[in-house]
Amino acid sequence: MAQASAGERGIAFSEPGDGATLGAFLERLLGLDKTAAVRVVGVGPVMAAYCAPPLHGSASRGVTVLALKTMALGPGAQPFDRTVAAGRLLDAIAPDGAAFVLPDPLLGGPSWAGLLPPRTGWRPLGELPVRELAQAVAQGNADFRFAALGRDRAGLDALAEEIWTRELPHGVRWRAAHAAAVMGFLGPRAEEAGPDATARVTAHTRWLRLDAPFGTVLERTNPDGGAGLS
Repeated sequence: MAQASAGERGIAFSEPGDGATLGAFLERLLGLDKTAAVRVVGVGPVMAAYCAPPLHGSASRGVTVLALKTMALGPGAQPFDRTVAAGRLLDAIAPDGAAFVLPDPLLGGPSWAGLLPPRTGWRPLGELPVRELAQAVAQGNADFRFAALGRDRAGLDALAEEIWTRELPHGVRWRAAHAAAVMGFLGPRAEEAGPDATARVTAHTRWLRLDAPFGTVLERTNPDGGAGLS
């Protein structure tokens, strides 16, 4: 994995607000997993921050679910690619939100960080209303709470798997919609969003991509041996 060539002077964002955007993304992630890792990749004027939210029932079934947030970088940004601790990256954002310094890389980082989705070649499948995604997430959570009563561990696992793998239009599974919701990608009060608020669905070989209004979720099945960055 390539190491960052940017110096310790820091990497500038195009807009100071992008620092706050990255900070909010990291705070959401750390609220789910205090030991989370993030792979940050800078190519030209764009920085991409990838993470794997801790979703029950995903990785154990041969599925990788990633959350992606992109920010614009200032002019002259040098390429970088590093997997770091999310908490360290949050602390490395300047108080004014104008720049950040790459923390030291994690040693022995998570397996998902070695296999990222391609950047190009995505095939459009359609769009989904944000309100429909939010309602599906709420329904799945309610169904689990209602049906979980009186089940043993095996029964709970089977129920969770049934809900996580529910399929929405265009092949989107419930777990991807749930990841978008818990990472804040559907926006505030998404269940009340108007009909014009939509998420775009695209596909690439084994990857499915859900571009929501405030971030992206990527799901890959059978992650052993396949496409990486391209």
